[in-house]
Amino acid sequence: MFGDHVQEFVKKFEPLGGTLAPPEFPSNFVQKDESGSQEGTPDKLKFNFFMPHDTVFRGEQVDLVLMPAVTGDFGVMPGHVPTVAELRPGLVTVHKELDKTVEKYFVSGGFAFVHEDSTADVCAVEAVPLDDLDPEAIKAGLAEYTSKLASVQAKGDDYEIAAAQVGVEVYSAMNAAVGN
Repeated sequence: MFGDHVQEFVKKFEPLGGTLAPPEFPSNFVQKDESGSQEGTPDKLKFNFFMPHDTVFRGEQVDLVLMPAVTGDFGVMPGHVPTVAELRPGLVTVHKELDKTVEKYFVSGGFAFVHEDSTADVCAVEAVPLDDLDPEAIKAGLAEYTSKLASVQAKGDDYEIAAAQVGVEVYSAMNAAVGN
């Protein structure tokens, strides 16, 4: 069905394309499973969690990962639909064993990729175990950036305003994560 459209396009392209080769199509790169086997959904999600300077998890078998996307928080379990999501500042919660073994990390942002094979990747700019966050330092940082935002808004410097807004957003998310 889809292949017919590709062939029809190529037939129309060839007389007009001159010396150009016909374009590649996504369907050219799909491997067809001709074995007839259907394994079903795995019991565990294969989870990878990367930062530029460290790897938190590589191929860890987990039950559930909760993530803070800019479009809203979402959870990933085995069999989740393939997804790409931009992460906002917030908590990534990893349930190695559902509601029994749980690890929480504060991320400042990044991207999440959920693949068809029940694999999920989180690529974060920064990630800190939730227990390592200091509530008093967070309160002080939030107060500092809130004050800075108020003072730079009067000056009208767009760069300084944006930098202060990012600081307020990150510190507010950290404050919520530690329960202040």
